[in-house]
Amino acid sequence: MSATASTEMTLLDVTSDVSLRREFIRIIGATTDLFTHFLETREIDFQQGLQIVDQLRRHLRMDFDAAVGLAVQPLYDSYPVRHSVQSSLLAMAMGTDAGLCDEDLRTIGVGSLVHDVGMLLVPSRVLGEEPITERDRLELMRHPLHAAAALERFVDIAPAVQSVAAQIHERLDGSGYPHQLKGSAIHRLARYAGVADAFLGMISPRPHRAAHEPYRAIEEILFAARRGRFDAGAVRTLLRVVSLYPVGSCVWLNDGRIGRVIRSNPEAVDRPVIIAMNLEYDPPELEQIDLSQTSELAVVRVGELKSESQSSD
Repeated sequence: MSATASTEMTLLDVTSDVSLRREFIRIIGATTDLFTHFLETREIDFQQGLQIVDQLRRHLRMDFDAAVGLAVQPLYDSYPVRHSVQSSLLAMAMGTDAGLCDEDLRTIGVGSLVHDVGMLLVPSRVLGEEPITERDRLELMRHPLHAAAALERFVDIAPAVQSVAAQIHERLDGSGYPHQLKGSAIHRLARYAGVADAFLGMISPRPHRAAHEPYRAIEEILFAARRGRFDAGAVRTLLRVVSLYPVGSCVWLNDGRIGRVIRSNPEAVDRPVIIAMNLEYDPPELEQIDLSQTSELAVVRVGELKSESQSSD
């Protein structure tokens, strides 16, 4: 493939991504309104939540990989709203890969979207850099219950949504919260939502730690699954959706080139589609490469991605 053809393909990808990003920003705005309504009334606008989830599902239908790319962008602001949107999008991507029906996809989408509304009720000091008291820690662990309580009035149409929102932080080995549920006591959809939420939490910075590199976050999730903390099937689904090298990861090839992962290969999780850059040229020569179709090339190193805000610190 020529450099010109590769560049044209890259520009087409970028054009498609721009449209999705604009819609994604509008969805974040709508979710902000949803969260503000909860803060003011302690109620969840369930119909608005369904509309947001349906918009996110449209993203997945338009361009699955580009939507996943938006879902796994490290979060540096707008917490907890943007985190909730990303959790919903990634959980539904996993559900799509797993073959969930439409009703289950909407359930896992809405449950993931609203699970963090209770974070708005947590004292700001708890989310800062200073050490917190045991009382503060317990209050933090109760935040999913606020969403579950707000969903009780929709019990006839959303009992499973309530389970996802309440149990997203539970873990199979009983180490989660708020009720330390174990094994089959955790709703099957909450297991998928929990894996998506945990991965996104790892790749975004927190007051007490830096963001994990996506590749390292995948390793930690796999290690935790082997120890019985996460559902193994849900983790395998995450791996197929984001690949061993998630979208946006910076990788080094065995021929010396640096690349950016733009798409995953579900059947070859260690051989994604990348945009490779030859830095010997000015401007750099770009080439789109599907590593699953190129046996002589392989990833030999994974780099760290830093945002502009991190670079300026």
